[in-house]
Amino acid sequence: MSAPLPWQQPQWQKLLSSRERDSLPHALLVTGRSGVGKQRFAQQFAEVLLCSEQQAMPCGQCKGCRLIAAGSHPDLRIVAPIEDKRVISVDQIRELTHYLSLTALYGGYQVVIISPADLMNINAANSLLKTLEEPPAKTLLMLVSDRPAALSATIRSRCQVIHFERPATAVALEWLTTHQPEITAQSARTLLDLADGAPLKAAEMAARGIISQRTEMLDDLEKISAGRCDPIEITKKWLKLGKKESLYCVYGWLVDMVRMKMADQPPYLANTDVAMRLRKMAVEIELPLLYKRLDQVNEALRLSDNQSLNAELLLEGVLIGWTPRR
Repeated sequence: MSAPLPWQQPQWQKLLSSRERDSLPHALLVTGRSGVGKQRFAQQFAEVLLCSEQQAMPCGQCKGCRLIAAGSHPDLRIVAPIEDKRVISVDQIRELTHYLSLTALYGGYQVVIISPADLMNINAANSLLKTLEEPPAKTLLMLVSDRPAALSATIRSRCQVIHFERPATAVALEWLTTHQPEITAQSARTLLDLADGAPLKAAEMAARGIISQRTEMLDDLEKISAGRCDPIEITKKWLKLGKKESLYCVYGWLVDMVRMKMADQPPYLANTDVAMRLRKMAVEIELPLLYKRLDQVNEALRLSDNQSLNAELLLEGVLIGWTPRR
């Protein structure tokens, strides 16, 4: 049971103070960009609420802590989309409502984490609203969301917002290099740039070996641009790395190339470690064509969530657009 992340300390202390005054709200909306530790924060606060010792951190030894560690605490419920489903259904929320009508088995709080809360369909959201309007005593619902605007205003208005900004770069880099000691300082900064400043997302990218994969992908794109390899073969290779991940890489490179074309010294680049290679590519491409390719990648990303569309054709279309004009 680990401590809250360094950039989460103010929010943590605020909730602990509310608990000490017995003034915790019945619902929290935990928000912030992906990769700043929202789910982790919600899980940790559930642990501290259900710990018998009622200290600033869970003891890890009491029955409540042991049950949480085993994933079997009867007073903690986590609601997420069922496997192979894309939404949280009304049946899940109705079952949750029934669960909350029962008394907590250990006499303390009943804690619910709904994540991602913005994936509730409209019927599920309406069903949850009834619980938020008349919450049972000693109940805490934590709604976790990257996209709180996707929730209805009525749901948001009944929750106390706990928001996490992107941590300061120095804080994020220190955490990343401390918890991932195999990462060099330069790689840590690159990963953090690629993760848009979100440390946990950067750590996950490091675990997947994204730096070496990305370098190899840029090699492939340079070869396609020079007409030295078949984009269809590269498509098959990239699909093994991930459809969306590949598209996001190309998107990031294009955005940086546009910045380079617009200003000799752009104020920000996400791909500083390969900036010279991108600049060399950008010199050979007119700005309108860069924008055209950027639009194409944006459209591919938009369509990539549609399971009925062929992922290979989407990525193939993007890469064929990089072949030399005849």
